[in-house]
Amino acid sequence: MLRVENLSFGYTKTTPILKSASLTLDKGQVGIVLGPNGAGKSTLFKNILGLVKPTGGIIEIDGNDMINISPRERAKHIAYVPQSVEMPMLSVYETILAARIPYYTFAPTKRDREIVFNVIREFGLEHYMNTMATNLSGGEKQIVAIARAMAQEPKVLIFDEPTSNLDISRELLLQERVTKIAKNKDVTILMAVHDLNLAYDMGDKFFFVKEGEIVAQGGKEVFTEENILKVFNRECQIKEIDNQIYIKYVRR
Repeated sequence: MLRVENLSFGYTKTTPILKSASLTLDKGQVGIVLGPNGAGKSTLFKNILGLVKPTGGIIEIDGNDMINISPRERAKHIAYVPQSVEMPMLSVYETILAARIPYYTFAPTKRDREIVFNVIREFGLEHYMNTMATNLSGGEKQIVAIARAMAQEPKVLIFDEPTSNLDISRELLLQERVTKIAKNKDVTILMAVHDLNLAYDMGDKFFFVKEGEIVAQGGKEVFTEENILKVFNRECQIKEIDNQIYIKYVRR
């Protein structure tokens, strides 16, 4: 379980970027963070990932404090797939094996290698094992990035706008993979998504962020025209057609 309570952060005392943000996600849930650029989504992620230290509040995973913990120990709890995936000058196998560094001291153990081979098989990367990760296509790099994150055996997996550079087919594939990871692996997933229709389909809980505050949160019941207008300052229509919800912005 991911628990964030009264989280605050600012680079200066007079200009807070996050203001008492609170959220909870259970194991196997997919949480979607929604908001315009500059709303504080990435800053929220940076605090949870330990890239910056909050000025106040609590971040816990399964009751374990994530603020006052070493990066090595945090990596055993949280994994991250960024929006823009950069690959090292390593083979796909070596790239994924690097995710096991928090678990060993001098060299990978037999168990570390078994976990990596299992992840490679699960993601269908056997034919790419010895390929340089830098030579992969954008979609292939993203699959390797997700596989690398799963090799960490995280309890929480964070995605920062993972669909922004994908075509429709890869977007649907990502949706399928995220859902399987959450439900089959019992991993808590927190992600930022721009596409409201995709967000609605993928999410179990939603967190609407505006000017550093979570102004609405909950299940699909909070996915309303009013909340979208409040956060994005855009009117939209939410309609159900053949038991499928569609969200469309209204032209001004």
